[in-house]
Amino acid sequence: MIGKALDLLTGWKEYLSAGVIGAVLIAAGVLTWSWRWSAGYDAGHAAALAEVQVKQAAIERGMQVEKDRADTQHRGAVLARQFAEQKAQTLEVELTAANTRIDGLLRQHRNRPKPAGAIGGSDAAGPDWIGILGECLARAESLSKRLGQVGRDAAGWADQVNGLQGYVRAVRNE
Repeated sequence: MIGKALDLLTGWKEYLSAGVIGAVLIAAGVLTWSWRWSAGYDAGHAAALAEVQVKQAAIERGMQVEKDRADTQHRGAVLARQFAEQKAQTLEVELTAANTRIDGLLRQHRNRPKPAGAIGGSDAAGPDWIGILGECLARAESLSKRLGQVGRDAAGWADQVNGLQGYVRAVRNE
């Protein structure tokens, strides 16, 4: 068979056409091999890229969940602090109103005309019950102001503790 093929190649045109056909066959083989190798490479690259995208999506979901949890925790602490501050303000307003009322009663009691020569009864010498009540209320006012300050301090401390706990959790998870 090769002998017959060689008998056909008698002129330079036949050799040229045989060389072109051979070059085309070699190029086709090289292209086929290259295409097959690159298809496998591309498939592996696509699989690795898909795996990276899945992992990235999982990381992003985890970060969003952690962010939402931290936001919720922070919002709860802020709401608790605001509630404590509002309660302290309400108590201060009520205390101020009670003190104003007591001051008015004390002034009214002091300015009341005293009958001449009255003996015994509430006009007699004895403990000044309104004064004692005023003293008690003054102490209650002092305590409520201190308690309001302690409540505000506690709210600030709670914010600091929550922040530190979040920092510790973040450091542990790194």
